[in-house]
Amino acid sequence: MSSIQMHGYDGCLEEERIGLLEIKRFFISINGGEYADEILTSWVDDGISDCCDWERLKCNATAGRVTELSLNRLKHYKSSNPNNSSDGVIILDLSLFPPFQELQSLDLSENWFGGVSESKAYSSSGNLKQLKILNLGNNRLNDSILSYLNTLTSLTTLILCDNSIEGSRTKQGLTNLRYLQVLDLSGNPITGRFIARLGLSSLRNLKRLDLSNNYGFTTPSQGIP
Repeated sequence: MSSIQMHGYDGCLEEERIGLLEIKRFFISINGGEYADEILTSWVDDGISDCCDWERLKCNATAGRVTELSLNRLKHYKSSNPNNSSDGVIILDLSLFPPFQELQSLDLSENWFGGVSESKAYSSSGNLKQLKILNLGNNRLNDSILSYLNTLTSLTTLILCDNSIEGSRTKQGLTNLRYLQVLDLSGNPITGRFIARLGLSSLRNLKRLDLSNNYGFTTPSQGIP
C-alpha cells in the first residue's frame, strides 16, 4: 500500500497510522517496557480501526490528517529506567513527528524529557510547517532544545515552563519565531544576565510572556503592549 493511500475505508492515512504506532512504541520504551497495557490502548495495529478515532488525537475532517496530538503524562513516574536513557536522562526522539505534515498542536508536557535526539532534528523540523502550539512544559529540557525550537517558525504558542533552560548556552535563542504570541518560560533557572540571549526582543508579535519563578523574575509578565 502506498504511504499516501487511505488506510482501509476509514480515512486514516497509512503513513500517519504507522507513525502513530511508532510513537506508541517509543512511549512504551521510555517506561522500560512496563505499563504497556495502559499506554495509548486504543492505538492498535489491527488493520481495521481508523486512527482518527484513537484517543489523544484529532484529525482534519476532510483530509484525514492528524492535526492535534496530546501526548502529555505518558511517562509513569514509577516505571523503571527507560530503554533509551543515558544516565537516567530520557531522550525525546524528534524523528517521530515528520509524518504529521498538518500537525497544528503538540502536547509533550510532563514526560521527564531531559534531551532530544539530534540525528534527524534539523532535517525533520521542516516538515512541521503547520505547527502552531507546542507544549513542552514540566520536563527537564535545557538550552540544547532551543536550536531545534528556533526552526519551528510557524509557532504562535510555546510552553516551556518548569524545565532547566538558562539561556547561557544559546546563540540565537528563539529569534526566528516571528509569529509567536504566547511564550511561557516560568519556573526555569533563567537569570537577568542571560535573558537577552533568548532573543525575546525579536519577537514582535508576542502578546503574553511569563517569566515568573525564575532567578531574578518573581512575578508573571503581563500582556506585551
